[in-house]
Amino acid sequence: MKKKLSLLLITVMVVLTACGQSKDANSPSATANNAASESPAVEKTTLILGTSADYAPFEFHKTIDGKDTIIGFDIEIAKEIAKDMNAELEIQDMDFDGLLLALDTGKVDMVISGLTPTEERKKNVDFSEIYYLTDQGVLVSKDAAEQFKTLDDLKGKKIGIQKGSIQEGIAQEIADAKLTALGKIPELVMELKSGRVDAIILEKPVADQYAVAQTDIVVSEVKIEQPEEEAGVSIAVKKGEQELLNKIDGTIARLKSSGAIDQFVVEANELVGE
Repeated sequence: MKKKLSLLLITVMVVLTACGQSKDANSPSATANNAASESPAVEKTTLILGTSADYAPFEFHKTIDGKDTIIGFDIEIAKEIAKDMNAELEIQDMDFDGLLLALDTGKVDMVISGLTPTEERKKNVDFSEIYYLTDQGVLVSKDAAEQFKTLDDLKGKKIGIQKGSIQEGIAQEIADAKLTALGKIPELVMELKSGRVDAIILEKPVADQYAVAQTDIVVSEVKIEQPEEEAGVSIAVKKGEQELLNKIDGTIARLKSSGAIDQFVVEANELVGE
């Protein structure tokens, strides 16, 4: 009789223990742990931007809260693209003429740098929709401004242009012009101020900003006519990166329809003047 009672008690304890284990396995904490092990956290991707941050108001350096920071309306557009992709934006600042090479070799994912989508460039990279239209400007010394009224006045002159830019091609069409091609716009401005070049050709919003910052140089009255397809700027990606390009175009469409790009331009111009 005692043996039977003992066996009965052992059986009851085993059943209760099994029930307790089953309940623990279905408890909230156990379920959460199981879910965590089955669904690991997705890492945030990094989107690497290549730019030449010497081209205010498109992209430029400014000290903010004691820290050197790259800002500008191109940068704000890049931030929006990264946000739409749930990615961290990383900015690589380099000479303009090295940007497309960096794109081709995979050092950057996209290039945003006031870049015109010319037919020649389209042979090597793919471009987004145009997100901003602009004109060309000619910077000259304030003392020599009266000498530069038309494009003909640039014939035979010493002209500064950014290496690898669309302005380099424009300057090459000016008869007998002597060209100085450098990697950074501030270097060209120094050439102008020192008299080593007579004029600099660059996009007008950029020319306007340098004229505001430097009281001894001005934007001349020279007008440079451009084909309509060369009057806009786009974002470049490596050839064949269609998925990335579609995402970029989606962000551009959203920003244009909401008027955000125009607001970015206004804010960037205000920051240049501070």
